[in-house]
Amino acid sequence: MKNKLLRKSVIVTGASSGIGKATVIKLIQSGYQVFGLARRYDKLVNLFSSESVSKENKKEDFYIPIEFDITKPETFNNVLDVIISTTANENTVYGLVNNAGYVEPGAIEDISMNNLRSQFETNFFGLVGFTKKVLPLMMIRRNEEEGEGGGGRIVNVSSFAGLISLPLIGAYSATKFALEAVSDALRIEVWNKNIKIITINPGVIETDIYNVLKTRIDDLINNNNSSSNNNNGYSRFIEAYNKYFIKTNYNGLKSSVVADVICHSISSPNPKQKYIIGSTKEKIAIKLRPFIPDKLLSSLIAKQIHH
Repeated sequence: MKNKLLRKSVIVTGASSGIGKATVIKLIQSGYQVFGLARRYDKLVNLFSSESVSKENKKEDFYIPIEFDITKPETFNNVLDVIISTTANENTVYGLVNNAGYVEPGAIEDISMNNLRSQFETNFFGLVGFTKKVLPLMMIRRNEEEGEGGGGRIVNVSSFAGLISLPLIGAYSATKFALEAVSDALRIEVWNKNIKIITINPGVIETDIYNVLKTRIDDLINNNNSSSNNNNGYSRFIEAYNKYFIKTNYNGLKSSVVADVICHSISSPNPKQKYIIGSTKEKIAIKLRPFIPDKLLSSLIAKQIHH
């Protein structure tokens, strides 16, 4: 059994399902102490199947589930008090995986300003606010060279949509573009603190996020709550919503694929600044993007949603 004092502590938000859940399991299997944060505490405490991790690693010293809502900054100090009092390595935090988030669907003319603000509160403002709280805990030990793995790690789970803005999920793309910008700035600001800032850009991944997406777009269609004045209040994009969200089955990569990359980025002494994860087609699209004229790209995508 490993001495728990040797274990590095990592916080994972959005830990109750999908990429977050897979990441928690992978990190514990790799020897980290993990704080799993999410709104659904019941799902957090039942995170592991009997085969997921050894009985040794299931002990509460190595996995600590904490109820957490990233849109409630007034609770951040209390959550961090629990984390600090339970960390396995002298009240410091080695890693933070910012994974909590969701997709708010809707064309710009359809989405309400309240829903747009909610998208930013979860995917961006909450993430940045929590990172600002955790960062001082990571700096406590950064004057020391840690040996294997080096300094601390902040892993921001972004998206392909943070590299190419897509119609019908413009709000989501906007939050991920903002996350990319903040990650780039923070990376330079902590350069001399030996803290690595890493962005993860997955394409289509098999997670619960798409089930939530379908529910939200279904509500958008059925409630006819478009903010547009077109067609007597009915969205111009109902056919496109049905085609790309309701009738589409998202057969992407497994969440565990992303979790493996996240774990590698935390463990590596010299991780990449950005990891793009997706199908061959998705990766080619990202690589070719700088060479495609903006007008041509807009035209190609527009033809997919307009008739």
